[in-house]
Amino acid sequence: MTLIYCVHDMPNRSRPSAIPHSDLMTRWTRDRILLPVAVALLLVVIALVTALAGLVYMPIAAGVLALVPLILAIAELRKLIADNREILRELASIAEKNEEVINSFSHKIREPLNNLVLLGNMLSETTSSPKQQELVETFIASTGSMVEVVNELTMETAGNITFERRGEIRFRLGPIIRDTIGLMKLSRRHDQSVVVYDDHGEGEREYRGDPIIIKQILIDLLSAAISGPAGKVTIKIQAREAGEREGAHKVEFTLSSNNQAVFIGEGRQPYPLAGRLIRDCGGNWQESTSGTGSYFVFYIFLRRADKVIRPAAASTLVREMETEKSHKELKELNILLVEDNPINQRITQLMLEPLVKRLEVARNGKEALDMFGTSRYDLILMDVQMPVMNGLVAAEKIRGLEMSSSGHVPIIAITANAMLGDREQCLAVGMDDYISKPIEPEVLIEKITALI
Repeated sequence: MTLIYCVHDMPNRSRPSAIPHSDLMTRWTRDRILLPVAVALLLVVIALVTALAGLVYMPIAAGVLALVPLILAIAELRKLIADNREILRELASIAEKNEEVINSFSHKIREPLNNLVLLGNMLSETTSSPKQQELVETFIASTGSMVEVVNELTMETAGNITFERRGEIRFRLGPIIRDTIGLMKLSRRHDQSVVVYDDHGEGEREYRGDPIIIKQILIDLLSAAISGPAGKVTIKIQAREAGEREGAHKVEFTLSSNNQAVFIGEGRQPYPLAGRLIRDCGGNWQESTSGTGSYFVFYIFLRRADKVIRPAAASTLVREMETEKSHKELKELNILLVEDNPINQRITQLMLEPLVKRLEVARNGKEALDMFGTSRYDLILMDVQMPVMNGLVAAEKIRGLEMSSSGHVPIIAITANAMLGDREQCLAVGMDDYISKPIEPEVLIEKITALI
């Protein structure tokens, strides 16, 4: 038996090939705008020629007819501009939603990762059997790989451009630069590179504005310089004030590399992220290369922060207490842990209770405020995302309560919020330091010791 398939009798189910959006826009622009403009120009030429020939009615008729396609082209051009604005708004909305998804993912994954890291460290100190030790080391290595993946995601998101205008934040230049260098270390691609900040005291000056823009500029410049040349790259960062204009201080940043690195590239158009942000801040840059290395100098304008005058102590007794305050040992500390997750509470207790005098727990910012009003603490460990009252609001209210007594209890934010700008938010409400999850016990102990 022979089977014969009649292809021409079968219905055509193939889908027409998709036309690229760019081709559609080109056709639309050609047919709706360029063609009518060409017709209008042709009619104008006809009107001029006939007028020169001495005709009367022909030039008038051609001129009137030329207005019709010209008006249609203008209407289509306005529609094109409106459509493009709408597309830009939709793209901005999509980018914002994507950033929210990444932020949410980062926060949710860092909570259990933090517990795994801390449990792994505690298990390694209590394991006796070689086989158990091998299993624990494998567990710690696997957890470390997961942490690196999350950090890579954080690093990539930190480098994304944003022209979002945030509220003014009070900041010191030094910590912002050092924190940016810390962000660069999150990426394994930069393991072989060294970035150092050469601070001669300028880093302690306080400014007000948007420090996140400074971070984005530095991240983009450093990433470009490190990813270009082969081999180990050492980059030194310096910052200094170089004048004043209309109440704003010109702050000049110098990045010097031991290799011939390309930070932006001469005459490059359109400008990369750093160039656009520098221009948006009213600044400019210069780039040079020599046999000994490369230099990139840029400046932006920042406004100095007003000096904060703290009120005098409420009484002589409080004034004497502040004078007599001295450094405490870790085992003498009374610490308040503000954390809503029971598992996180228990793991932090297991880690810190053997080291300190007393560790009390509040489940949200409201409870922390109540306990702060009735007990005396040497330090507060504050989570940020909590029900009832979050950590940012709680820290701000605690600082408000302290204004009447001139007391100061150090607050460290321990949070899964590890994206660009989270640290600045915590410091802006009066927290003293910030550590993102997953935390290393040694780093936390160092931060606590530095503040007491």
